[in-house]
Amino acid sequence: MEAQKIDRRTRKTKKVLLQALTTLMSKKKMSSITVKEITELADVNRSTFYLYYKDVFDMVETVETEILQDFSDAYNKFTKSANTYDNLLSFFTYLFEFVQSNAEICRILLGPEGDYVFLEKLKDAIKQSHPPIYNPSSEIKLHYYMPFIISGCIGVIQQWLNDEMNVSPKDMAVTIIEVLKR
Repeated sequence: MEAQKIDRRTRKTKKVLLQALTTLMSKKKMSSITVKEITELADVNRSTFYLYYKDVFDMVETVETEILQDFSDAYNKFTKSANTYDNLLSFFTYLFEFVQSNAEICRILLGPEGDYVFLEKLKDAIKQSHPPIYNPSSEIKLHYYMPFIISGCIGVIQQWLNDEMNVSPKDMAVTIIEVLKR
């Protein structure tokens, strides 16, 4: 029981720190955010912050890694099947639901002042998950087709975030599939 309380407190503390970081990142560049600002906004001691992170950059990197790992883990649970319309719909619906559930941090990381390294890591995570999209007849075509599709999908996600996600994840998935078919 005690271990569960500690885990719950740890999760709660990290969540409050993340909310503070997100709030600050929406107002200013990451390079100008201090640990003091985060801890004051989160109402957490600096020593508590340092239990989990070395500095602000370590916190951002940890958050990015957790987001990418959550995406990969969840996606890998349902993608071991054939390249059908239903699988494409499931993949892209999941992708948009994932972004929607992490909208604040995704808006910041994928926005105009976002983190280019995170964007490249996201592209790589999507590519490594082997999305069930069109497989061209040659390795050369696949080599160029995959980055084109992934970049296009990220561009659509960025636009969707800019539009305040006013279209449902499933409708966005249908839209992406229609674009891919052409």
